[in-house]
Amino acid sequence: PRGITSSRATHFGRGPFLLRCLPSHTMTTLRVLILCAVSGFLPHCSCFVPTANNLVKATQLRRPSFHLLSHRDGTGEESLRRRIILASPALLLQTNIANAAAETPAEAIRLLSAKSIPGLGPPDIYYPPYFVGKWRVTHVISTSDDNFWNDMKQNGVDLPVTVVSEMRFVPYDAGKDFSGDDNPNNVPAIADRSFNEKSYYASLSEKLNQNSAVKSISSIQSLNWTPINPNVLSLAYTDGSSKEIKVTKRSSDVSKDGSGVFSSEFRRMTDVPSSGGLAGGIPQVYKSRLLTKWKQAGGGTNADGGVDLIEGLEITYNEQGTFGDKKADPFLGGDRGSGVISSLYGGDSKDLEVWRSTKTNILMERIVG
Repeated sequence: PRGITSSRATHFGRGPFLLRCLPSHTMTTLRVLILCAVSGFLPHCSCFVPTANNLVKATQLRRPSFHLLSHRDGTGEESLRRRIILASPALLLQTNIANAAAETPAEAIRLLSAKSIPGLGPPDIYYPPYFVGKWRVTHVISTSDDNFWNDMKQNGVDLPVTVVSEMRFVPYDAGKDFSGDDNPNNVPAIADRSFNEKSYYASLSEKLNQNSAVKSISSIQSLNWTPINPNVLSLAYTDGSSKEIKVTKRSSDVSKDGSGVFSSEFRRMTDVPSSGGLAGGIPQVYKSRLLTKWKQAGGGTNADGGVDLIEGLEITYNEQGTFGDKKADPFLGGDRGSGVISSLYGGDSKDLEVWRSTKTNILMERIVG
């Protein structure tokens, strides 16, 4: 840089290369050096020299090493500028290779998913671009041993149960205030979890409330979720209760041709009953895991080649206490059980978690217009 009047060149940096900062050089050379650094070409410039072969103590240098930036047949600035111009095709080639790595939807999804957060996994679940838009979704809840559906069965609601709702997917880069169903850049999609949860819950409540024996289910009063923080979904209900769904770990994969997607999410569920209820507003925290698999349905393409039909399978596992809470069931074991589980685990069976599963088949039909 200008202003350095020392008669000796100064060495900076560590590692395999050593940068020599030359005294009294021009701003043009500085701009060229910055260009090299930004383009990733700096390690190939002659201003970088391998320390193993060319390390010279600064105290042994008697005058500036201008030969490092110049050929014998030209000035330093002209030579360095010429080298950058000659190297520009290589720089463009590197850029083209990077862009080509994400030419397919599957590769674009894998590149996004590779940006994992330590301990969490990918920032969100990414879907092929054709997911973007609104869908009419038919959920068929086929089997379940979850406490919720066990209670429904006692009230006369037998499985399978069909629930029809809507789902929406948006481009992953849509931002906080997204709107519309367009995907002009043809980028991977993410689920609008707020819209999807609200639509499904409203449809499920309407379906169950048709049975007079079922206690009326409260509707959602407010819902908080944004795509820039997709891991937390907070719901408040009209009866004063609330619920928070927080993703603690996830993984996903996409088929090579982009026609199928698989995902797994571990979640922490926090249910807070109404303060006027029996629980008195005491939160109940439990773990949950959600497995989903999607694929293009056969014959589900339109005249333009777009996908209008998607099939899915969803399995939810909810933690519901431990075997120590099941003392009345000799098979489950518990504290004093004598069933199969107690014979395998002994007294430790009381601390084993009980997981209940629910299986749902899903069919998505694109809503046009």
